Amino acid sequence: MTGPLVVITGASSGIGLAIARAFAAEGHALLLIARHMKPVDGLPEERTAYAEADVADYAAIERAIRDAEARFGKTACLLNNAGMADARGFHDVDPESYAREIDVNLKGVFNCTKVVIGDMSAAKSGTIINISSISDRKTSPVALGYTASKYGVRAFGESLREAEGMNGVRVVNVAPAYIRTNIHAGMGISFDKYKEILGNPDFMSAEELAGIVLYCWKLPPTICIRDIVVAPTRSTF
Repeated sequence: MTGPLVVITGASSGIGLAIARAFAAEGHALLLIARHMKPVDGLPEERTAYAEADVADYAAIERAIRDAEARFGKTACLLNNAGMADARGFHDVDPESYAREIDVNLKGVFNCTKVVIGDMSAAKSGTIINISSISDRKTSPVALGYTASKYGVRAFGESLREAEGMNGVRVVNVAPAYIRTNIHAGMGISFDKYKEILGNPDFMSAEELAGIVLYCWKLPPTICIRDIVVAPTRSTF
């Protein structure tokens, strides 16, 4: 049997793709969203939909989710995972770059949540899991746009939980540190250089984080892990 629909943004690689594989293994119908989303080998065609959309574009996101819901039923779980990071100091970041970072990391969470929250609230059921970052509580002398936007994600999620918890909607903040993904490529540096900048800590795999996300989802609907920080034991945070 097909499990209820799970919508995952930033699903073309890294954490999003690992989460998609984890939920697919549990039999869920999936909508995978990314700007450059292509079909993924190993995922069942009959219960996987794909959409190329920018989370900063509300109309495109709404269209993608409604099309998937027409096929699979209403969204049971939204995974707000799409994100980007610019590790430069603020003096070196142009306004267009930090505006884009805030659009993706924060406005994207607003947009995707806005599409599904009305139906979840009316049904008195549903889960929204925001993949934030340990940067949502730990400031930094660089990556100011990333840090500020992740603080916003955490505040938005906690506020939404206060608004919708009594309606049976779970809002979960997952704040990871040091996940091995390709995020360094967007910074224009190698993984080794990225690791050196951070003090050479250990890194979790995307699959390990996906297991933690799945655990939060699989708890009884009456139980909500509101905020969880996960990091390698050997790290500098």
